[in-house]
Formats: sequence, structure tokens, C-alpha cells
Amino acid sequence: MITINSGLSGKYFSATMPDISFGINGHHASVRMQIDGQDIFFEDLYPASGVINLRDIPALITPYARKSLAVHLDISISEKFNDDAPTNNASLAADVVYCEADIDTPAADFINTHFLSLMIGTRTTAIGRMEYLHYIGTDQAQVQAHYDDHSKKTFTLEPIAGNEKYTTIDVSPAQFTKEGHLLTYYIVTAGKRSQEYDIDFAAPDCAPILLFDNSFGVEELLYCTGTATMAPSFKRNVANIEGKQRNYSIEETRTMKADTGVMNYDTAAWTQELFRSKFVRVITFVKGQANIGKEILITDSKTEYTNKDDELPRFTFSYQYAQHNQNVLSLLRAGRIFDNTFDNTFN
Repeated sequence: MITINSGLSGKYFSATMPDISFGINGHHASVRMQIDGQDIFFEDLYPASGVINLRDIPALITPYARKSLAVHLDISISEKFNDDAPTNNASLAADVVYCEADIDTPAADFINTHFLSLMIGTRTTAIGRMEYLHYIGTDQAQVQAHYDDHSKKTFTLEPIAGNEKYTTIDVSPAQFTKEGHLLTYYIVTAGKRSQEYDIDFAAPDCAPILLFDNSFGVEELLYCTGTATMAPSFKRNVANIEGKQRNYSIEETRTMKADTGVMNYDTAAWTQELFRSKFVRVITFVKGQANIGKEILITDSKTEYTNKDDELPRFTFSYQYAQHNQNVLSLLRAGRIFDNTFDNTFN
């Protein structure tokens, strides 16, 4: 007889899946795990005091969930008293969504009511910026745009990417403008999900603009509005060669320093996603077209802030190109001091 002490059912985030425990009367149990019908684990396990525990399930499942964003997990258990055919069988099943965060609400509730982002609150954007949202499912997305004369207009959005498991939509503000009206804010909805965007009328220059993978494995954009600084450093090795001192090896590290600019507390909490991301790239804009640039490595960051009434959070950080060769030339940014994320200030 197989007794399930703790099992799986419903939906889970990959990082917070519970352990599995079951009891048997037999000699051992054959356990098979499948992700979307593909075997990932098949072993004979032996009980201790009649109980078998499957620990650290997230370590096994997360790489598969990361690849597909959302997967279906099947676990079959067969009790055996010897090498003969199994005498008892049990099965467990769950839907697993990739997520590296520990969220204090059931996965099914979060998935149905939130986009795949840790941004909780109103997001600030500006005309000319790109904005994207991702969500599990295929619900129809809409935008209600609000203008300075208190009028409204509803837009229906078509997916720009996704499959039967998830959807990606373009929610860039420029597509919700209306002639003769000033767009002040807009609200994106998809099913029970909702995200509000406020328009920053100052539309400050942004450098850098970073594209990064968030805790759900989907891409988000961060626009830094503070001062950008380039600080290359060179390590030189000198030797006396043929009677002359020569730099026989010059190693360059091109370090860039960025400042997120002042932001509200909701945005500050979300911005920390950048600093825990394992894959970050620079985005440049040329004549309104976005170009995905080099992968970068964040080398240092200051993410401390307080709750003082007269102090709003802002983060500073340093980054460099992830590749070994730091001598990078981009013909797209000719004549610019920094790069084309710096808008048209130096045209």
C-alpha cells in the first residue's frame, strides 16, 4: 500500500515546490518523473522506516521550467515487494511555472492576477520608450488610455510573442497617443491582471537602457535617468625588449558607471531584479529603432535606501562588457560621447 504523506497538486512556482513524502509496505518503489511527457528521473528507491522522501525538488525541476517557462510535471510511484510486477501504483501531477522568487501567495492566484514581473504598483514611462509585459495564458489584453481632458480610449492588443502557455504584449506608450490630446496614464489589463503606467512628461535622457532576464525568466527593461560615466582602466605589463622598455601586454577594462535616477519605492523594489539577473544586455536606439547590444556584467552596485520622508531611493552601479575584448566600437553611435541610449542630446 502506498500512503502519500505530502504530495503535489495544482500549480507551483519552481523555486518553492514542496518536498514529496510517501510510505510503502513493500521492499522498494520505482519512481518516474516526467516533464511534458519526457523522462527526467527514473529510479528504484528504498524506504527508511517505511518512508521515502524526495527532497529538493526545485533543483531538479527548475532547469526544465526555465527552458519552457511553464511545464507539466507527472510523478508515478510503483510499489514492489521483489523484482516482480508492482503491486500498487500512485500518481501525482502539477503545473510548474519558472520563478526564482519566494512569493507569499499561491502560484495559481499570482499567475491569474499578475503579469510575470515583481513590479507591484504604478510604473513610470515616457513617450518613445519601449515597454513589454508577459503573462501565463492567452487572455485578450486591452489598454485604457487616459488623456489630459479626462477622455478615455480603449485599445485591443495583439500578442507579439508567446505560445499556448504564455503571451507577450507590446505596451509602449507611443501607440496609445491621440491627436490633439495629451496621454497622462494608461492601464493594461489581461484577464484579472492589471498594470498602470504613468507618463513622465519630462522624458529625460536615458543612459544606459538595460534589457535583463527577471525572476520569471522573461525580459524586462530598465531606463536609467541619472548621470552616466565611462571610466576605462588599463593594466600594463612592461619589459626590457632589445634594449627598450615596451608594453608587451595591455589589458583594458572598460567600466561604465550608471545611476538609475530618483524613483518611487515600488520601482526601487522592482529595480533590484536587475542586480540579481544573470543575463543583462544594453539596448541602443537609432532613429527610433531598438538594437540589442552587447551582454554586460554588473560588477558593483549600491542598493541601499531608507524610508525617510525627504529621501527617495536611487541606485548606482558599475558594469563592463561581459566579453574579454573590451575594445568595442559601435558604428551606430558615431559622434556620441556615450551611446545612443543618450537620446539625441549630442546630435
